[in-house]
Amino acid sequence: MTSGRRISRLAALLLPVALCLAGCAGGVVKPVSVPRAQAMEHNRRGVEAEARGERGKALAEFAEALRLHTSVDNTDGMIVALVNSARTQRLGGDLQSARLSVERGASLLADGSGLASELYYEKAKILAAAGDLPAALQWAQRAEAAEQGEALGRRLNLVAALKLKQGFPDEAGELLERALAANREAKLRGEEANSLRLLGEIHLLQGACAKASESYLGALVLDKELGFSGKIAGDLAGLGSVSAASGDIKGAIGWYLRALEASRAGGDTAKAAATLEKLAQLYRLNGEVESAKLLEKQRKELLASGVARE
Repeated sequence: MTSGRRISRLAALLLPVALCLAGCAGGVVKPVSVPRAQAMEHNRRGVEAEARGERGKALAEFAEALRLHTSVDNTDGMIVALVNSARTQRLGGDLQSARLSVERGASLLADGSGLASELYYEKAKILAAAGDLPAALQWAQRAEAAEQGEALGRRLNLVAALKLKQGFPDEAGELLERALAANREAKLRGEEANSLRLLGEIHLLQGACAKASESYLGALVLDKELGFSGKIAGDLAGLGSVSAASGDIKGAIGWYLRALEASRAGGDTAKAAATLEKLAQLYRLNGEVESAKLLEKQRKELLASGVARE
């Protein structure tokens, strides 16, 4: 996985949490003790290490930040380090450790804490990754209710995504319209793109191909500006789905080929394998059986290499 993909996925997620210590309260800047300053530096190094793909180093940095914050009984700092650890562990597939980290952080939360929303959000993501969608939805809704800053659109995106996965596209669509407005107001362009991409999926399910295309194209423009390779591939695949649903098989093939190249160049082999499967189906529909067979062979080789899974 390339560092570009990691930066797009992690810098936007971990840095706001890490930087929260530096200025969430606003107003007069208070002096920071040496241990707290050192802890904040370790947090920063951890974020950068994860962005480079050095997950072990990142976790070591977050652990040192946690130790330093614990030494001066700075519970907010401890929570930040634990949420960062949980997120890194989740993204690495270590859900058990992620759960332990987030639960430890939850045990430190004070009533009305400004960190509650971020912690609840991470807990929802961990539960979703484990396949417990009902529980994930509950915690995502708690994260939305606890949000005190400009991340409301991000919280709503997660609630909507979980609603969509559970078969409630109409409810998800209403939430996403709110999320889109909130993200635009907060100028969170990455989250705005997420809202648009999910709206595209819903419009497609509802048979509104023109609206779906408009949403996916809007997301694509934003993701290109931000350089989010994996999400660009998703936007392109979405546009391919719209073309296929409209009966334009050749157009769909064109979009999916672009999605395939974006996934390959971005190092997302799992998504590349899924795109190869879809392309093979489209080529068969278009009567190009030999091309379909070649793509199916490429997919099998990719899966056999162990870098992508079914």
